[in-house]
Amino acid sequence: MNISELIQVLKEYPSDMRVVVNGYECGYDDLSPDRVSVTKISLNAGKHSYEGKHGELYDESDESEVADAVVLARASS
Repeated sequence: MNISELIQVLKEYPSDMRVVVNGYECGYDDLSPDRVSVTKISLNAGKHSYEGKHGELYDESDESEVADAVVLARASS
């Protein structure tokens, strides 16, 4: 999903509706503006079912495809 697709999805909901992300183990946490960031990721790097599809970029010389991504992190408690 890209920013423009996300905006289109969000336009379908009331502007005052709360936005949350999954909690650490269960439940939900608020999304905080200070927890929105941009990072470089390795696309399609996840090899196991417990990993996300994309991975953190640890090495700039990594052979995998790399992209900038907006990260929406949960608010720490």
